[in-house]
Amino acid sequence: MGATRTTVIIVVGQIGALVGSTTIGYFSSFTGRRLAMMVACVFGGAIVPGYIIPRNDSLIASTFFQQFFVGGVWGPIPVHLIELSPVQLRTLFYSFTYQLGNLASSASSTIEATIGERFPLAPDPNTGAERYNYGKVIGIFLGAVWVYILLFVFLGPEMTQAERDEEAEAVLEYERLRAQGVSLVDIGAGRVKIQKLGGETTVQHVDDVESGGEKHAPERF
Repeated sequence: MGATRTTVIIVVGQIGALVGSTTIGYFSSFTGRRLAMMVACVFGGAIVPGYIIPRNDSLIASTFFQQFFVGGVWGPIPVHLIELSPVQLRTLFYSFTYQLGNLASSASSTIEATIGERFPLAPDPNTGAERYNYGKVIGIFLGAVWVYILLFVFLGPEMTQAERDEEAEAVLEYERLRAQGVSLVDIGAGRVKIQKLGGETTVQHVDDVESGGEKHAPERF
């Protein structure tokens, strides 16, 4: 293919990734992260043959949908990692694990090039340059990645909707307190002691806890 057709296919694929990550990421808030990602893995794996076999403009469609489901998995992954992280170490845990993934994938180009040498094609008829069947290599990589993600997402945990709602309420309460002019020090002091009363999570101020008194009514967390 020429440079123009190749560029069109690549651009359309990136648009597909953008649409897929936005769409499936949005629906994962209702269906659950794991279910949304597992469905994307199944459909992405089914499209692999159409992604590596064609040698014409039909690649535009298959590339769009392959990248749609790639984005559909990688879109929810960051928020999924955040939800699984301990609250106290959330930023560190998410950032560290995500960068570990980048570290693990950094050798992909070298591995693909090495495997590609096992599948030589006829030399270029115009220049005589060596060519390799990278389509087959990409198919092997894609198949392995789809199975890997599907397996670990299936076996892994997930934050429940009730836990999401509880965290959302805590953030809203935090913003309400800030809007009322309560200092960060006072907010932190009010969250030292957390109790479960009547099915609701409440917070008592430090001076109430220490004195055992009831100078302040417990604030909803």
